[in-house]
Amino acid sequence: MALKWTNKAQGALNSSADRKLRISSLTKAIGLASVFGATTALSPAAQALKTDFGVEYRATGFQVESEAFELGGATGDSDNGMAHLIRVKTDFLDEDTGISLHTSLEVAGDRWSGDARNYETTGPQGFNTSNNGDNVRLDLGYLQIPVGHTVFRVGRQATSYNSCFLVCDDRRDRLLMIQPFSKDFQVLALYDRRKDAHNGATFDNNDNGDQYGLAAVAKVAGLDTSLLLLHYGKNDSGVTGGNEYALQGVNAVSGYVAGDVGELAKMTVGFNLFMDGELQTADPSNGQYFTEDSMSQFVRLEGSLGLMDWGLQYAGAQDGGLVSTGFDTYSSLINSNPESTNSPTSVYSIGQTFGVEDLDQQIIAGKATFNLTPKFSITGAVGQLDVDHPALGTDDSMFYDLELSYQVNKSLRTWFTYGVMEENQAVALTGNGLIGGFSGPGDPQASIADDDVQAASLNIAVDF
Repeated sequence: MALKWTNKAQGALNSSADRKLRISSLTKAIGLASVFGATTALSPAAQALKTDFGVEYRATGFQVESEAFELGGATGDSDNGMAHLIRVKTDFLDEDTGISLHTSLEVAGDRWSGDARNYETTGPQGFNTSNNGDNVRLDLGYLQIPVGHTVFRVGRQATSYNSCFLVCDDRRDRLLMIQPFSKDFQVLALYDRRKDAHNGATFDNNDNGDQYGLAAVAKVAGLDTSLLLLHYGKNDSGVTGGNEYALQGVNAVSGYVAGDVGELAKMTVGFNLFMDGELQTADPSNGQYFTEDSMSQFVRLEGSLGLMDWGLQYAGAQDGGLVSTGFDTYSSLINSNPESTNSPTSVYSIGQTFGVEDLDQQIIAGKATFNLTPKFSITGAVGQLDVDHPALGTDDSMFYDLELSYQVNKSLRTWFTYGVMEENQAVALTGNGLIGGFSGPGDPQASIADDDVQAASLNIAVDF
């Protein structure tokens, strides 16, 4: 079947592999009938069309606390709430051509704030004017076209790269070509539209936020390797008012090497290098928006000893080097916050100042997971965060994390997290999508210089 090919190129730029398009006779015909109508779905022409349906659900309850929240402009020093996420997924495969369509609709993805949301609609009249809620939105929607051994994808796609060090579970309007030359070597080429300049104006093509990329994925001497080259278009000419896409003319290189260290552990080494930024409104004195070179890197060792899984890692960013918010730092409070599935307990991120000169951040951390039963595990983590900030000074602090996880069955998981980060005069909290944001790094009002920060969450998730 044309869609069942798999290779490392697919995993390199996608946050998750395409779900297998399972063969089912009567069940799938009935499911298809609900979409297209029974007569069409059961017709001979429709027999070559296969479908796969899926659902993703997540609910979280959370509590965060620190005096820094109040100092940063909040009305109190703690917050608690609940939120849930629902995504409905449908894939279609034409067996005759191998062409497939992959879709995901996000029908909910918000913090609970009561049944009356007070959202404005196109008109004051409606079937339900007291419980007006969210609009359904496109999460994924792309066409996959095989041409010989080459695969093309067009549309809204999910992307992760470099162990979530560069990007993590993001969504991109993308053109992608995957060209395998052998089972151990593939090349990928992509174009992303990161921003559309129109904003309601017609024939306004300045600052379209174009991004171009070329990647190679290979297995070399038993090691998984990849290198990605990126270029961000310089097209902000005439754009004023601070509405420019932040990365103008930037060139970037990202890559990784991963492999086994004997029988003891797996090692992964990765880096990001951003440079050549030309944003017109950037302050050339501080290097922001990568007008100067900025570097980030990580080294991770992970392995197993009997019933215990363990991990050790270093992650650092120099001169405001980039680290994705979704990178797993072993702390639920620092990064560990995927772009499209935010975590309510992530309140600080390294690598998110986009090139501020002389801003250095690093994390050294370890974790141990005890698999007490095949379904129940306890993970403990401890680490140190060091920050050298040109405005806030230099400081370090310890952080501690605990997670209890229970895999009820293959589809249902529930888990609890609790994390603490000690006082640090060089850390200013940034918040997250569910508790709201603050002014960001560099704002002394959000500093945890005089109080630690702690957060807990209780979660349940289904994926089938």
